[in-house]
Amino acid sequence: MTDIKVSTTSQLRLRPPSVEDAASIWRIVNESGVLDRNSSYLYLLMCRDFARTCLVAESDGEVVGFVIGYRPPDRPHVLFVWQIAVAPAAQGQGLGLRLLTDLVRRCNGDEFPEYVDATIAPSNTASRRLFQALATTFDTQLTEASGFAESDFPPGDHEAEPVIRIGPLSQASCMNPGAF
Repeated sequence: MTDIKVSTTSQLRLRPPSVEDAASIWRIVNESGVLDRNSSYLYLLMCRDFARTCLVAESDGEVVGFVIGYRPPDRPHVLFVWQIAVAPAAQGQGLGLRLLTDLVRRCNGDEFPEYVDATIAPSNTASRRLFQALATTFDTQLTEASGFAESDFPPGDHEAEPVIRIGPLSQASCMNPGAF
């Protein structure tokens, strides 16, 4: 495990990822102990092909958090958040909410999403709280619908993942979120 230090004097920078960030994202996922582990190749693709809908948080030259999202081709009004994580040394500082908020705010003009969607297992209370905080920040609703049933996954591999939806979002509320 890599020991990443985030000091109070560090400058935190949020930016789109580059291919060079993929290994750090993969490491944070693997060290999280809770996120689904994907191949390092997938993170390379996300950093290269979907950088406009992803962000990394960098402190003193180290990636300490990330959010990976994309626009589903058949639902361009949606920003789907696929994974988000913060390295242990950077947790407890509101970085997850900051990443999500900044990602939504960067999607402006014609690319502005009407909704933010994610699938979150019922047992993932930390992610559920994070997305509820995002809805509160943008003064909108969080709703839940069926997503992937446990039976959609290989037997014994994964619990169900309902879809949570935040929105509708307005550009005005997102440009001046209440929490920031």
